[in-house]
Amino acid sequence: MENKPTLKSLILLYGTILAVITILISVVKYVLGNHLERNAWESMIGIALMIILIVQPIRILKKSNNGLLSISQALKIGLGVAVISGVLSIFYFVIFANFIEPNFANDVLDAQMSEALRQNPNLSTAELEKGKELGKGLVMPMLYGGIIIVNLFLGFIISLITGLALKKE
Repeated sequence: MENKPTLKSLILLYGTILAVITILISVVKYVLGNHLERNAWESMIGIALMIILIVQPIRILKKSNNGLLSISQALKIGLGVAVISGVLSIFYFVIFANFIEPNFANDVLDAQMSEALRQNPNLSTAELEKGKELGKGLVMPMLYGGIIIVNLFLGFIISLITGLALKKE
């Protein structure tokens, strides 16, 4: 008797794989000392990984269902993978920001203040400090929210396109 993959098993497996790869990239960036930098290649790699790790379980499910796939199934997989990956990534960032690099939020704010000053050299020290003070409590919640929102948005778009392309009911 053949083991047929379930939606749940595919979501958990591929969501975990995506999270582990994403976390490994973050760890490598931290070790290299550029964990505060964001660049285009990193974003492209992240999107490519997400595409691969959402499309593959959708294809596996279709194959295991004798070629049948609904858009609903594709969306469940895409959004499920995105949620699992996002939650595990947030768990990593909570550990990272609280134990590994406790100054992470301040470092992010300092980098943002430097960028603001570079873009607008007329900002006063008082304005910069006020901005930094306002941002202190928002950096980490915005990071966590951003992870979930971006993951869900990309997961939805990728799985919708894949579902429409592979749909056969």
